[in-house]
Amino acid sequence: MQREVQICVVGKVFRPNKSKVLALNKTFNEYFKLVKWYLGCNSKSKKFLHEKCYEDAKRLFNLNTALIQTARDKAVEILKSFEENRKESSILKLERISIRFDKRCYSFSKTDNALTPYWLTLSLNRKERISLPIVFGGKQKQRIEEALKGEWKFATVEIVKRSGEWYAHFVLKKFVEVPDEPETVIAIDRGERNLAVAERFQRRIQANQ
Repeated sequence: MQREVQICVVGKVFRPNKSKVLALNKTFNEYFKLVKWYLGCNSKSKKFLHEKCYEDAKRLFNLNTALIQTARDKAVEILKSFEENRKESSILKLERISIRFDKRCYSFSKTDNALTPYWLTLSLNRKERISLPIVFGGKQKQRIEEALKGEWKFATVEIVKRSGEWYAHFVLKKFVEVPDEPETVIAIDRGERNLAVAERFQRRIQANQ
């Protein structure tokens, strides 16, 4: 029997120039606003949001159409998680977000560049693309090399901003053969701080009046 396993490999954006940092910050802010906008629709249905909100989102937000769709997916995930774990008088507040890029809006390659061989190219909006140098630690680099050889499949990339630095969280997937016993456990390495999706919610409990 085959099971899908996932790992998250974290790399750091290495010394991006000012124009690239500006582009990342603009996209980050626009994406954050879009996820909040989708949350305002108060729907857990991707189909409903696509049919009723997608065209407005394209008109209102200067983002790649693939990013508009991943922002919709994030809003649905956030709302579902909040409702499953909510407590009485809880209020959903989006505190931070990561930008999810799927195969339609990113590419990753290994080059002969002296700065770093690993480069991530992101499509941010209808006109703008940027290429970012990425550096990895030892174990992370090993996993990336395995993926470049075809041992893992590149899935999504989450761009995370933390303490003024930018990080790329690569979600890699593959199928493995496992014994057909119900007690079999598959270990899934989700990477640094278990971050494949970097959202955090703040729940505020209103005092009884």
